Amino acid sequence: MRGDISTGRAKNRHPLDWYVEQGWEWDQIVREIGLAPELEPDCHVWDPACGYGHSGQRLEAYGLGGRIILSDLVQNVEWDEFETAPRFFAADFLVLDRAPAPRCSIWTNPPYSYRAGILEAFVRQAMRLATDRVVMLVAHKWLAPGKNRSPLFRQDFPPELVLIFSQRPSMPPGDRLHALGNRAYRGGVIDYAAVVWDVRCPTKPGDTRTVWLPPLGRTR
Repeated sequence: MRGDISTGRAKNRHPLDWYVEQGWEWDQIVREIGLAPELEPDCHVWDPACGYGHSGQRLEAYGLGGRIILSDLVQNVEWDEFETAPRFFAADFLVLDRAPAPRCSIWTNPPYSYRAGILEAFVRQAMRLATDRVVMLVAHKWLAPGKNRSPLFRQDFPPELVLIFSQRPSMPPGDRLHALGNRAYRGGVIDYAAVVWDVRCPTKPGDTRTVWLPPLGRTR
């Protein structure tokens, strides 16, 4: 989730888990899974924890301009980075009762831990609101669910794919990104994966596939 404030501990944590991906992460995901059904003309792509809008900026280049929808608690979108300004609305994703378009996939870098259980709640809400696919960036440690969260993966919503980033992303706090300058995306310390669910064709328990994505600059 996103915000435009910080605390005395901003160099280590952001109070709303606003951590910003550089953008190449979405390119690697697209190269692996493609954009069917997202490129079908009646399908929109919605990022409900959009921050600066890096997901939408990257996906726009693949022909999705005009069908990208962004939302978040706070408006921080970098409008100048878009060829076609996406639709934005301010909202708490977890209290919405419908998606902003009749047909949509959800691609997002969600909040992880500022509220207990928030990422699992994001997944369950996304699976309820999306019509086509759900794609989320998550820290590796979240994939070790323990006793309480294991039903999410093992029974309720097994992912179609877990995509492991071979190159570690760096995700600085959003409210410090510009102050960090050239250092912003150096020295990532957390391993990440992208988790993909196909809402149209739910994956059966035990059928999830794991794929290791290539390092940057390589195709395989």
